[in-house]
Amino acid sequence: MKERQRWRAEEDAILRAYVKQYGPREWNLISQRMNVCLERDAKSCLERWKNYLKPGIKKGSLTEEEQRLVIHLQSKHGNKWKKIASEVPGRTAKRLGKWWEVFKEKQQRELKESNRVSSAPIEPGKYDRILESFAEKLVKQRPVAPLLMATPLLPPWLANSNNTSSPSVALSLSPSTIPAAPPAPWVQIERGAPDSTLGLINSQQNVFAELVECCRELEEGYQVWAAHKKEAAWRLKRVELQLESEKACKRREKIEEIELKVRELREEQQLALERIEAECREQLLVLRRDAEAKEQKLAELWSAKHGTLSKLIKQMTGHH
Repeated sequence: MKERQRWRAEEDAILRAYVKQYGPREWNLISQRMNVCLERDAKSCLERWKNYLKPGIKKGSLTEEEQRLVIHLQSKHGNKWKKIASEVPGRTAKRLGKWWEVFKEKQQRELKESNRVSSAPIEPGKYDRILESFAEKLVKQRPVAPLLMATPLLPPWLANSNNTSSPSVALSLSPSTIPAAPPAPWVQIERGAPDSTLGLINSQQNVFAELVECCRELEEGYQVWAAHKKEAAWRLKRVELQLESEKACKRREKIEEIELKVRELREEQQLALERIEAECREQLLVLRRDAEAKEQKLAELWSAKHGTLSKLIKQMTGHH
């Protein structure tokens, strides 16, 4: 059997010739009537003719206007594709149903991607290098208190005059709260250290913590904004398609209404012409009858005068 095989051009030609001669019916008699062995069942022949070979069927992708119309009709009728296809010229119910499935899967995939972007975790370590550079500049630009220079509690990279390496600050962003790092050796102040030193160190730590928190909030806000922007664009596109479909539907309804009015006017014009013609025929009939009656009266009058004249002539001739 060849039901699952692709239709060949020769089979399509046979099917067209059969429909042209016998009409689109009795599909199981094709082989018998055409004297050609066509190993296709009646259902396959009907589907091939109805979906591919029937005159007036449009092939190829749907236009934007057709897409908007299908979206509007689907929201109105649901998945009743035969009813929808009756309002979309040149498209079959099977073609419209396949297009809708592909369109729906595409919309669902885009929605999942937008949700995944909005819920994506913040990339750890994205701003580590920025914070490190900022910390290095802050340490280099801010003057060190004299008391810190005099105390032996300075960090190794600052206490050693031969070491020229810069401090390295490793900070990472995380959606959770920032864990408290173990205090650096140069932060552990001995008993008896002045309060100004401790306050300076605490203020620097507070600046770094606030910077990390601001960066984290900025990244979260950007992700939420990007997700909302993509979802808003998607919804705006759907609304535009819906509006365009409604606009096309209203335009088509308006055109149909105008055509209906034109047909009614033409019918009224035809009726008026027929009524005028009937009145003219009736008037002509009346005039003809009047003319015949007058002609008959004139004939009778003429015959009467002719008889009188004949009598006078006879009397004159008899008298002589």
